[in-house]
Amino acid sequence: MKNVRNVLFDLDGTLVDSSRTISACIDYALLQVGTSNGREIAVSGLIGKPLLDIFREVFAMPQAQAESAIAHYREHYELLEQAGSVVYDSVIEVLSDLNSNGYRLFIATVKPTSVAEKVLADLHLRSYFDGVAGASMGPKRRDKTRIIKHALRKFDLDPRHSLMIGDRDQDVLGARANGLVAVAVTYGFGSKKELTAARPDHLVGHSAELIPLLRNRFMAK
Repeated sequence: MKNVRNVLFDLDGTLVDSSRTISACIDYALLQVGTSNGREIAVSGLIGKPLLDIFREVFAMPQAQAESAIAHYREHYELLEQAGSVVYDSVIEVLSDLNSNGYRLFIATVKPTSVAEKVLADLHLRSYFDGVAGASMGPKRRDKTRIIKHALRKFDLDPRHSLMIGDRDQDVLGARANGLVAVAVTYGFGSKKELTAARPDHLVGHSAELIPLLRNRFMAK
């Protein structure tokens, strides 16, 4: 049994179903920069990707247009204040149980730290977490591997006693690159095929399954 003391959670697709909010913000940003070529693209496949990658690679925007789209996206996101975003079933119970059993909880997300802090506060989740590590506002720190590495440094966490939970392959790959146990959840935005291909240490289908998994396999001491 591995002694895990620190549990890092992804945010969108792991704790929160933010698909409607993100979809509305992408649509708004595309409209503001004068393009609507994203209507046929499934938003669920975009969630978890850095915004710069979404607008540059998925929507084929040049750098300046992508940066403008990001600014419009964030402007609209601020106005919506989580309208359309909901906390997944059993997440509150999971977080409360893990807190009670001695785990330290952290967020590692591609959202900028300040944005993630606001989401957690708006949805009454912030009190469960010891810290939040997000992407930088610019392009320097936007992939999950660097974000997890940043979290480990920022909060002085030993990767040998840490575990990452997320819904996309980048969460699994980022965890492995940093020496963490990787748990993938299939109820979020990543497909089971995507997650299985990334070879997580454990795969769960509902947030409630996280409690017995951690208690039985990764008990905090």
